Amino acid sequence: MSKNVLLISIAICFCSCTQTVVKKEAQQAVKTETAPTIEAPNVGGDRDRHSCITSAGYQWSVVKNECIRIFESGIRLNAVAANLDKTFAGYAVFKSDTDKAQAELFLVGEKRPPILTRIGKDDSNIWKNDAYTLTLNKDTYSLEDSKKTLLYQGKVK
Repeated sequence: MSKNVLLISIAICFCSCTQTVVKKEAQQAVKTETAPTIEAPNVGGDRDRHSCITSAGYQWSVVKNECIRIFESGIRLNAVAANLDKTFAGYAVFKSDTDKAQAELFLVGEKRPPILTRIGKDDSNIWKNDAYTLTLNKDTYSLEDSKKTLLYQGKVK
């Protein structure tokens, strides 16, 4: 009888251990099937054709000949015209604080930033192309379109 009890005890232990292992394997299989696979983003993998990292706010500047963040390098121009969305700002960028022969405009709706050229001598405060005129009067930049409509204004930093 003691042999029977021993054999029955061993059989019960074996069965319960087997059920625990099977149960854990089944739970693991469910976790594996339902857990989505998340890949780590490729940081810096969103470079444009100039190698600017667009997700970090960089874009190419023709006048600076480098990747810039316009909100760090440019002069903020706030929309003032009635037909412009006031939640978006424009930016004017110069090559440097001393080289202002050209101004590059970063405006909503422009496919490529327009380049304006200084009119007159080096101390002139007027930059122009066919579509826009940028002027500096005291400490305020003003941007007008070809119809002389004031579009944007911004203070010197």
